Amino acid sequence: MQKKNVTRKILRTAALFSALLMILPLLFSCSHEHAFGEWVTDEQKHTRSCTVKKCEETESGEHEFGEPATVKEPGAQTEGLREYKCAVCGYSYTETIPQRLSLTLEEFDEFDTHTALQKKYLSSPVSRVPAGAVGELEQSTQGSPIFTWHLEGLAEGEELTTYTLAISDKEDMSDAKTYKTRFYQYDRNNGFNFYIRRRYYWQVTATVKLADGTEIEEKSKISTFRTLDGPRTLSVDGIANFRDLGGVDADGGQIRQGMIFRCGRLNTNYKKQASVSATGKKTLIELGIKTEIDLRGAINDSGVYQNGFKADGSETMYSWGGDQINYYLFPAIYYDSILNNSDGKKMVKDAFEVLANPESYPIIFHCSIGTDRTGILAFLIEGICGVDYEYMERDYLFSNFANIGSSRDETKFLAVTAAVRNQKGSNYIEKCTAYLLSIGVTRAQIDSVRNILIEKD
Repeated sequence: MQKKNVTRKILRTAALFSALLMILPLLFSCSHEHAFGEWVTDEQKHTRSCTVKKCEETESGEHEFGEPATVKEPGAQTEGLREYKCAVCGYSYTETIPQRLSLTLEEFDEFDTHTALQKKYLSSPVSRVPAGAVGELEQSTQGSPIFTWHLEGLAEGEELTTYTLAISDKEDMSDAKTYKTRFYQYDRNNGFNFYIRRRYYWQVTATVKLADGTEIEEKSKISTFRTLDGPRTLSVDGIANFRDLGGVDADGGQIRQGMIFRCGRLNTNYKKQASVSATGKKTLIELGIKTEIDLRGAINDSGVYQNGFKADGSETMYSWGGDQINYYLFPAIYYDSILNNSDGKKMVKDAFEVLANPESYPIIFHCSIGTDRTGILAFLIEGICGVDYEYMERDYLFSNFANIGSSRDETKFLAVTAAVRNQKGSNYIEKCTAYLLSIGVTRAQIDSVRNILIEKD
């Protein structure tokens, strides 16, 4: 009985509480019709309050934006405006519409200046020259990145006139080299010879003719990439086997790039006929070449040197690379033991006299195919600068990528460098120095060459 009474009390209390909840809002609610004021807005919502005294009633909600209204259409190179308005409170905002023309670049972070076949060799043991490089094809030139871009937004009646690709090693694009094309990409060939280990910047400009005949220019943003390690190959039209000795680690730094180059002949052997083209001469001028050292020594039955001039001294010799180049002929007949005979020793001694003069640079030196006599002189220069022995051997064998008539192997390299390798010394700075001193090159000349070529860390 007592349990039933408790249950009834609980039920009555619950009913009373429910009734109270229903009555309370009526007791405290406003008894007037609300008069809401102006909307207060922010970027997300709108809110307004009742203006009747002591009434705290508010209402709010998120903005309800409809279809946008275009305030200003975009032009070829001008932004447009689009307005959005809330259907409830009238809050509005605008956004810009990008200009119609858009020129974008396909960016890349780094570039290896070597061709696929060259890269295969550079990643292999030094003596393992690829089967495709046997000295019978010209494959020694620098590889090229393919620059690609996209132009969008041309309207009816508008047409592309040309693209201009600009490449510079300066972030502000000063001193940029430019190339024109009508295509959406450009494979640079025999034009820009990239330094290794360097950062470059590139930009494309599209010249567009509008419907009214007006021409405008649309520029892309500036993009950047970095070139990888060497050896630094170059493309010089009409000259085979062209390489920069610079960019490689040396004693206390690296050999400066753009100072000293090795290559093949600039003219047909025994004839006064340039093999370097007009384009190649232009490249030599751009490289700033001041001096040419020619090591060709053979004389034909007509008494003519391989450089095309008479060996009796009756003709004034000159460089086929242009009037701006000082020309030196230090002739020597090639043998594997050239460094042990008098002509070979004189060739090296005379060459180092020119190499020791700072006014001679930038220099190119060559023989006929830029391989053996040229390779020997390169070996001595690199040796006194402290270049790694394996790199010096690889530099010699790299000539297999040029059209040199036949291939070279490690046995040949060991034969032509034997006179230096047999010198006393704990490293090749000492061995090469000992050989040069033994043939009459002075220590002051050796030190001068090192000071000119080594860029200290």
